[in-house]
Amino acid sequence: MNTRLGTVLAAAALAGTPFVVSGATPSATPTPSPQAQPAQQHRDAREGVARSTSPTWKVFSTTVGRGTAITVSTGANITSYLSPNQTGAKYEHIGVGTVGEGYVLCYSGLSGSAYDLGDLASGFAAPTTTSNAVTRRTSDNRIELTQSYAFTVGSNTNVSNLLVTMKLRNLTASPISGVVLRRQVDFDIDTGGPQGWAGFLSNHARTKATVSAFHDPVEAPAGAEAHGITLGSQTTPGPFESLVTQDILDPGCAPAQAPQTPDYFVSRGDYGDSISYAVGTIKPGATKTAAVRYYRF
Repeated sequence: MNTRLGTVLAAAALAGTPFVVSGATPSATPTPSPQAQPAQQHRDAREGVARSTSPTWKVFSTTVGRGTAITVSTGANITSYLSPNQTGAKYEHIGVGTVGEGYVLCYSGLSGSAYDLGDLASGFAAPTTTSNAVTRRTSDNRIELTQSYAFTVGSNTNVSNLLVTMKLRNLTASPISGVVLRRQVDFDIDTGGPQGWAGFLSNHARTKATVSAFHDPVEAPAGAEAHGITLGSQTTPGPFESLVTQDILDPGCAPAQAPQTPDYFVSRGDYGDSISYAVGTIKPGATKTAAVRYYRF
């Protein structure tokens, strides 16, 4: 089986019950393919700008499974994803270059979208935090978004993972229609941390319920490791789809999709990853909930 395709299938299998996929011994870095060039030039110039994120709200961490540390901001963005996280093997997959992870919300009557993607934000009032959740209201005070996080510590056979639950509440006395909620992330796999090597270039692929960014083991230089992260849908309020977005921080609700290789439907470059939920209509005072899970493989 083609190695990259096998990695994609492994990521799909993780959607139900995550488990550790052991890495192969890395070898020399191959010559980049033609598809790699735009990413090496940082096709999206935002990768070169300084980090601009909200203060830290919580850090979820464990030493199990070679260690994982996930940082969440007061704006409800994941600003760092270190895994593995131990001496001699520290790899950062989000908190490098443009820190891009968050959410996009659209609905009828809203001009454009409300979003907070870590480095870019518009349309939401300031967040309020408790020990368990981050809550934000849209600037027009029509919808409230409450986000909670559940960190599951893994074992030698089950990877640690983070569940993000997003609850939307209609604050008005009228139905709100055309609601779309997206989780968006700029995975920069193996690019940050003391052992980072990838330079913003990753392979991206999706299944029905997951979208992943990863590296083939042969891409890693000698002495380094290749990893991947999956964003998987766990709870859905309606139809949903996984996306590889051409813009790493697309703030819209119908983002342009990244080009794919013709043989294996893999997008290779500096792209974004997303799961989009067609929430539909929320009745007055009612709530609808979606949830996603992040895990490294």
